Amino acid sequence: MVHQLSLVSSIPHNKYLQTVSTLQALTGQSHQQSISTYTLLTKPSYAFKPKFEPGKINQIEQYYMRCITTWSEEVDDEGESKFDLSKPVIPKETNIIVKKLFTGDADDVERVWTLQISDIPIAGKNQGCCQQQMNESTLVHTHTTVEISTEKVENSVDTMDIDPTPKVEDMKQEEIRKEDDRKDETKPKEELPKPEESNNAKDVEMIDLTEDTAVKQEQDGMEIDKALKVEPSSNNAPEISSTRKDSFLIFLSDLGYEVINQYWLKGIRFFHGDIIIEIYKIFIRDDDIIESTDGIKLKLLDESNQFQIKAYINVNKSTDIDLINAGVKELIKLQEFLKNLFVLEIPDRMFMDSRIKQ
Repeated sequence: MVHQLSLVSSIPHNKYLQTVSTLQALTGQSHQQSISTYTLLTKPSYAFKPKFEPGKINQIEQYYMRCITTWSEEVDDEGESKFDLSKPVIPKETNIIVKKLFTGDADDVERVWTLQISDIPIAGKNQGCCQQQMNESTLVHTHTTVEISTEKVENSVDTMDIDPTPKVEDMKQEEIRKEDDRKDETKPKEELPKPEESNNAKDVEMIDLTEDTAVKQEQDGMEIDKALKVEPSSNNAPEISSTRKDSFLIFLSDLGYEVINQYWLKGIRFFHGDIIIEIYKIFIRDDDIIESTDGIKLKLLDESNQFQIKAYINVNKSTDIDLINAGVKELIKLQEFLKNLFVLEIPDRMFMDSRIKQ
């Protein structure tokens, strides 16, 4: 858990070079750090609706979750990025193409993801900055292809060989039992034993789930691999060969979350003591352009070409009052120092509420 102190601002595109030069002089960084992140916005697939009872307080809440990783952009022959932040992004003229993450022929691709859930910021009139608690978890997901094959074996215990449909003999026995029950009304009916639930049924449910997820993500403009492909055997004996793409979207579906939106972020980062200063623009998928095999075409979320600025400090514990007060003072000092360049202010806490409305 991280307790984050932050202030935000925005500048027009024509003030970008002046702002970068000022921050370089302030921080002493001649080469700022580049930021290229890709974020998936997800929400729980199953909504929790508590039963409200008198005298009982329901404290269980659900939150939207952000899944953050890095993205790759086009580079020139010298390995430099073709995307220059100092130049304005002109619609239908500036080409920003990113590589696809969830499709492609490359296997064994490892990618670091950060799962983040944030609480609503602390309320109060005398707050010097925005104070918000965040819970993060980082994992490394490997996009691989898994081959599964089972040899034909008689009387195998493999649950894939079980036929879930009732047999004809069982149906005849059930009819005989019903006739006997009609003759003797006083005799209670015998309940047929329920067939064992095999893992095959669970596998079928997983296939249906991944297929539904694939259809839904394609409608939302996401890319997702075909989760499972089964090739039938030519012999009578069951021989199964399947291939599954372990996509991160399938992992989210198994975790109980579904993707509702996505965006790309590109910018630069400065460090001033414990303060991190980020200047960036947000991009979304350009659905007006026909998708190409090279990648995904992006466009600005805010077509005014404004840069967003965020200055923040991360404190490890929300109970460490001394560090929090010291961080607030540092942000207020930076706010006062840069007031003639841009105004750092507290964002509206209601816009930063990530709780699911019941």
